[in-house]
Amino acid sequence: MMLWNLDPPITNSKFIRLFELGEVSFMNTYIIAEMAWSYTGSQERALEMLEGAAKAGANAISIHITDMPTYMVEDYKCIVGTTLSDSADQEASIYNFLEQINLTSKQWIEFDSRATELDIDVVVMCNDRVSFEFSKSLNVNRYVISAASFLELDFIEEIVKVNKDIILRTGGATVEEVEKVLERIFATESSAKVCLLAGIQLYPTPIEELHLASLSVIADRFGREGVSVGLADHIDGDHPYAIHLPALALAYGAKMLEKHITTDRKEKLEDYEAALGIEQFASFVDYIRTAELALGNGSIDYMKDSNAYIKYRQAARKKIVATSDLSAGTILTRGMLAFKRADYGAQLDALDLLIGQPLKTDKKCDDGIDVADVVFSD
Repeated sequence: MMLWNLDPPITNSKFIRLFELGEVSFMNTYIIAEMAWSYTGSQERALEMLEGAAKAGANAISIHITDMPTYMVEDYKCIVGTTLSDSADQEASIYNFLEQINLTSKQWIEFDSRATELDIDVVVMCNDRVSFEFSKSLNVNRYVISAASFLELDFIEEIVKVNKDIILRTGGATVEEVEKVLERIFATESSAKVCLLAGIQLYPTPIEELHLASLSVIADRFGREGVSVGLADHIDGDHPYAIHLPALALAYGAKMLEKHITTDRKEKLEDYEAALGIEQFASFVDYIRTAELALGNGSIDYMKDSNAYIKYRQAARKKIVATSDLSAGTILTRGMLAFKRADYGAQLDALDLLIGQPLKTDKKCDDGIDVADVVFSD
């Protein structure tokens, strides 16, 4: 099967330049590089992904902070299936694996400090109350409510009370469950805004399970001030359109996109299935910014005010020209005027203004006639 050869996108540096010049007034999609557990116990690898995400132009990097004893029972077996289940002893618990690769509090503090230096937001998924308390020592921009904690309403309320925006992962939740959680969130005294982040992780998720068109339905169903929608994309990172398909979510109202990142897909580290390598992730960000440019800001003011549309309108439309040679002083009649494509002449809606007015100068056949070419009586 032949795949389309997609042209390279506008590079991120050019996009930033256009934005600074005021030629792009909307770069509103909040792009998150989801690191999850792909660092596999290596702080160096975690920092490499952080640097890569920042350089790519991501708005944020998402991390999972976990105190294993309060998050998971020791004999838990992952139901969905992960890299662990594919490559490790099937009888080994995911608990022990994650405990081994978990970063320490000190390492997370150092990671957070570096993120601040790089001016990239840190989005935190606290998998338990112990981790949440620790997270208060970090410069957290947003909190993620995971699928695991989706109905843990008291815990969610505690998080909401710190007045940080909330990313509510709706993957696996029913409509009624989303309503219940939103009701609790907005009953809590807080200034937090909520993004409903659709998408499930099936290592990887089949394309037919993206349900991108449902984003606009979700937005309509749960729409209210302070609520937006987004997509957590988990399709196969090796799919030829892995960096392109998520851009379609923007057309259905997504204000946030999350994509897994890894150092190198060839290493097949934890959570690699739906992840992009660092260079791929940079291309992903470029395509999203290009899609934003193509989509525009949703206004139809451009039909009147866009310089490009004005130029096209002036060049493409027929103009008013003379049907024969005309002398100065000739009183114009309808029969003396024709409509043809020309470089000079009045737009057709000026016809009534010209009829009955005398010419200032001679005009040859097919010369354009504009309102400046006639003498208007007082």
